[in-house]
Amino acid sequence: MPQQRNGDWGRYVGLGLEIAAGVGLGVAVGWWLDGRFDTRPWWTVICAAGGLAGGLYLLIKEAIRLNRN
Repeated sequence: MPQQRNGDWGRYVGLGLEIAAGVGLGVAVGWWLDGRFDTRPWWTVICAAGGLAGGLYLLIKEAIRLNRN
């Protein structure tokens, strides 16, 4: 039976939290900008997409780093 590596679960949880935090922060900033400039829902959508893109960038960067090892 192959031995499993139990120490990697924290890394994967961290990647998921980075994506969630990026989207959450983007929504919060977009919500504030929409309230300030009365442009609902455009800033919320744009900032959430930017947060998602940033989180996916970090995910891909980590996947490339892991693939090298």
